[in-house]
Amino acid sequence: METNKHRTQISLETWQYEALMEVSRKTRKSLAGILRDLITEKFSRDKIDQANDPIMSIIGMGSGDGKAVARNHDKTLYDYGLQDPK
Repeated sequence: METNKHRTQISLETWQYEALMEVSRKTRKSLAGILRDLITEKFSRDKIDQANDPIMSIIGMGSGDGKAVARNHDKTLYDYGLQDPK
């Protein structure tokens, strides 16, 4: 699927340019293609993989009476048992 691309210009240090040129020669890819791949890899890695994130396993482990506990969690946690039982 073709996406819109935006032309940009960057300045590289000599060692960065040489490293990219070496990768370009080995892979027969353009410098722009290599840079796009590196940017995609960097930002894709930073995204949370929710399917494999252990914290997601706590979803649904509790039960309740349907009250808005999440929305009013401070009241639920800190006012519990403090109300006058009248």
